[in-house]
Amino acid sequence: MEGEEEGLQLVLIPWPVMGHIQIVEFAKLILTRRSLFPPGKILSVTVLLMKLPDYIDTVSSSFADLLSASSSAGAATNRLNFFHLPPTNPSPEWSSKTRGYFIHNLVLSQRSNVANFLQSRKATIAGLVVDMLCTTMIDAAEELGLPSYVFFTSPASFLGAMLHCQTLHDEKNQDVAELRNAESEVSIPSFAKPVPPEVLPLVLVDKHMWLDRFLHYARDYRKAKGIIINTFIELEPHAINSLYGSQSIPPIYPVGPILNQGPSLNSHEGASEILKWLDDQPSSSVVLVCFGSQGSLNEDQVRELATGLEKSGTRFLWSLRRQSPKEKRASFPSEYTRYEEVLPEGFLDRTAKTGKVVGWVPQLEVLSHPAVGGFVSHCGWNSVLESLWCGVPIATWPLHAEQQMNAFELARELGLAAEITLSYYERSEDGAVVAAGEIERGIREVMMESEVRKKVKEMKEKSRMSVVEGGSSYLSFKKLIHHMMSNVSQ
Repeated sequence: MEGEEEGLQLVLIPWPVMGHIQIVEFAKLILTRRSLFPPGKILSVTVLLMKLPDYIDTVSSSFADLLSASSSAGAATNRLNFFHLPPTNPSPEWSSKTRGYFIHNLVLSQRSNVANFLQSRKATIAGLVVDMLCTTMIDAAEELGLPSYVFFTSPASFLGAMLHCQTLHDEKNQDVAELRNAESEVSIPSFAKPVPPEVLPLVLVDKHMWLDRFLHYARDYRKAKGIIINTFIELEPHAINSLYGSQSIPPIYPVGPILNQGPSLNSHEGASEILKWLDDQPSSSVVLVCFGSQGSLNEDQVRELATGLEKSGTRFLWSLRRQSPKEKRASFPSEYTRYEEVLPEGFLDRTAKTGKVVGWVPQLEVLSHPAVGGFVSHCGWNSVLESLWCGVPIATWPLHAEQQMNAFELARELGLAAEITLSYYERSEDGAVVAAGEIERGIREVMMESEVRKKVKEMKEKSRMSVVEGGSSYLSFKKLIHHMMSNVSQ
């Protein structure tokens, strides 16, 4: 009996980009917290990997290879295994639209491969955990009688917004896209304050994105046995409480912050050079400017940012990456070969003693460095959690996905961020540019001693307390494990 129980496995399916890889860190938590399992019931974890083609994103595809390579030697002892799903052939139509559209279709193309994997190991599978954007796999599991859970990599506030918009559409026959043009602020139960229409994310109010993809994701969330959220109660009390107790919403489990501490893509000379440069800077004197693995700015905006940085007089570390051309919108940002081709003339010479322009950065390592005192960020949720974990305040500059909503929650609801902008969009059709003066003001604000900095320091301690034994996320994780094990026949 004991051997049979130890042979059970949990199958995890991440969305194949860096920003969603926290599901692998979640897997490691399952394997390290044996004390939370009932006696004799231990799970192994298998992560099913889908690789993006290198021409779309070399970073994510390289990371997938690193994950499987790093686990191969110790897989038998640490019970964490990676399985590469067979590659599928993208059609030219996938590449003609957005990154999200490309990856959505890649996930759909893997549904039969996932079903075959689950069927072949059905007797040993205790459950399936799917990324918030891989919910098509829930149906594959249901057909085999396997329980599914959703791993939600965005905040609880956005989960509430998605479910609210789905209710408006399905039960009240409301055109959600109309919210974008609302004349007044929009009431959403997961937000304590009314939300300005201009910060509603395109994934909710763009008719095609909503009807083709995100409406279906929201419907699928309600089919799950539970929703695991990478957040913690002390950070989002209102949003989390708004989700509790609803009969139409599965149990939610806030288990964060879960940070990406896996194998590093940055163990090359560039990373060590960055950290060495930081070693030479005064404490809390450097602002990190970084827009994540998917974020980039057009050339006009890059020059305006450079001007604002220079005028602020602040020491800076700038992760500057090239935006993919319009005809290759599905591709991720790439590296510049020469920064001089996009930056104002003489900028690098004038800022040589106070600033450093680089490509990809080891973000968590940089935020952990004592020289870093502020963070100009796109407000991707992983970056938000990392900044709070390290006690580094953010100046908000959202780009896409739910980031405008994240920026609003951080700055206006929680008082945990300074504002540069709340409503910028990476590929804005009106060509809007954030002016250098606004950038300068935001950078100065985030670097000063303020109520925001004080609150961020307090949230740093709360974030760390939440995951230790007895903390809110630790206890939520324990409830989740017990719920998962209750699905297994006694």
